[in-house]
Amino acid sequence: MKISENMRYTLLQQSVNKVSQQLNDLQRKLTTQKTVNTPSDDPIRFVTSVSYDTELGMNSQFTTSLQKLQTLSTMYDTSFTAVNSQLSNIIQLANTYDTMDQGLRQSASETIKNAIEQLVTVANTKLGDTYIFGGGQANNAPFQLNNDYSVTYTVDATAEDATQIYVGKSTTSQYGISGRAAFYGSSKIAIGSVGNTYTGDIYANTDSFAYIIDNTNNTIRVDGVNLTLASGVYTGSSLAKEIGAKLGPDYSAGYDTTTRKFVITNNTGADVTFSWSASSAANTLGFNNVDSSLASGATTRSDVDAGRKSFLVRISNTGSTTGATGRATYQYSTDGINWSADITVSTGGADTTAGDITIDGTNDTFYVNGTAVTLTHNTYTGSALMTEMQTQLGTGFTVSYNETSRKFSITNNGTGVASFNWSDPASTAAGVLGFDNIDSVVSAGATDTSDYDAGMFIDGLGVANSKNNRIKLAFSTAVTDSLTTSDTFQIKDLSFFELLTDTKNAFDSGDTTWIAKNSQYLEAAQALISKSSAVVAFQGSQATTLIDAYKTKDAAIETMQTNLVGADTSELGVQLSVLMNTYQALLSTMSRVLSTNILNYLK
Repeated sequence: MKISENMRYTLLQQSVNKVSQQLNDLQRKLTTQKTVNTPSDDPIRFVTSVSYDTELGMNSQFTTSLQKLQTLSTMYDTSFTAVNSQLSNIIQLANTYDTMDQGLRQSASETIKNAIEQLVTVANTKLGDTYIFGGGQANNAPFQLNNDYSVTYTVDATAEDATQIYVGKSTTSQYGISGRAAFYGSSKIAIGSVGNTYTGDIYANTDSFAYIIDNTNNTIRVDGVNLTLASGVYTGSSLAKEIGAKLGPDYSAGYDTTTRKFVITNNTGADVTFSWSASSAANTLGFNNVDSSLASGATTRSDVDAGRKSFLVRISNTGSTTGATGRATYQYSTDGINWSADITVSTGGADTTAGDITIDGTNDTFYVNGTAVTLTHNTYTGSALMTEMQTQLGTGFTVSYNETSRKFSITNNGTGVASFNWSDPASTAAGVLGFDNIDSVVSAGATDTSDYDAGMFIDGLGVANSKNNRIKLAFSTAVTDSLTTSDTFQIKDLSFFELLTDTKNAFDSGDTTWIAKNSQYLEAAQALISKSSAVVAFQGSQATTLIDAYKTKDAAIETMQTNLVGADTSELGVQLSVLMNTYQALLSTMSRVLSTNILNYLK
């Protein structure tokens, strides 16, 4: 068979093209330093390499977020150092107030004003366009200084938490700390207003705030079914446990003690709908009345702080704190708009001249070893109620009462163990006697003492309810401690800036009593700042640890990827040199063939 010149040229051209393609492939491998760059090179290794690239890309994003968190932690550290320094100065001024003359007190007031101005500036610190204490509303300054040196927190209640960032495929972490967490305490304080004429002490069981579930707030509607929570007095953690029990094993429920929010996770494997608009427990748990669909594996949390409640108290009639007659009365409000009827002030049973603990059909029973102990209905002093308890318990127990702490103690005189069933819903006297709703097991010779102040709750009743939230308010028994209608008090979350403003006002007005009695809260504020500083220090440390872990992980992935698709550049260089020589030879041959074809054509 005779091969034509055209066929010879075509075959030669195909060879040139093939070598050219091989050259391009080698050059791509040398440039990328990979032997597999397209699926056609090796489908399985290509897919595996792509998955490595994806993981490296995700790790890079996580690392970038963590590096930003490191930067934030440094800024927070600087901010809290400045805050702590200013607060230490203010505490020093408060502690030396009694030694100051009028001129020094005026100077101290100016110092506090300057400190408030500087601290508001610190609290409005920005990183780029982000206010670091802005929480979920970080595009606006979270704190506003007013003309009277009060400070307004401008962040909406639904945006108070710090934002969350992903630090892993399914792991999130708090991104910094919000202004709410940094400058407001999560436990309550009892504080009298600057300028009160009352110079005595006030007492409140501020660490005993509780969530009360009754028939008005006991339902959660899930997928059209009402789940009914058991009525009772709960801490946040115990209420979360009750919610989890009612939802069942396909859910988990928890309580965040810092934000006082409830957290529910759906583990059912399907979408579910929480109909908060039809759930009477929604408001108590901090959920807006908006229905929400929750995917499997997803988590929902309270929209607002479920423990924000505060109690405002104003004296409605001037009078004493003790005695059968002539006592002052007060009113309380939880919103500053709606006020209760007049309630006679109480000493929590510390007054020995007249009773102020009322035992009636609502609060007359407690249980020992499962047996009811019923108190006689009457109004008692603490000592008189101690005697009544002793009478009903009998010689197997010894009851005592401390008028200073306003607490009862019950000692087991028997030879066996005694169980006080304070958690029994029928144990209605627990609250008025100052016992938490937790059973006590008391061995022979041991004593069970009230967990908090005995006496009536802030609403004048003897049982905890959804109005008083187990909070009590009592006054001292000193005969000089009269109350006037101008006196006001609050039971509320510790507010850093409000405390500073009140301190300034106390210096301005010369209110020695306020400074002496409330300077302790300045130290509580300093402890709050120290706690916040520790939180962000931990975040920074955690970020550093995770960044190092990702560096180690990335190095391992890159090694595996190199072993999988990495190119031997030396060998590829040799192959490239050989192919280049072959390619040049083919081009030369092709040139000569092309020249012959042209000559034949001209002939």
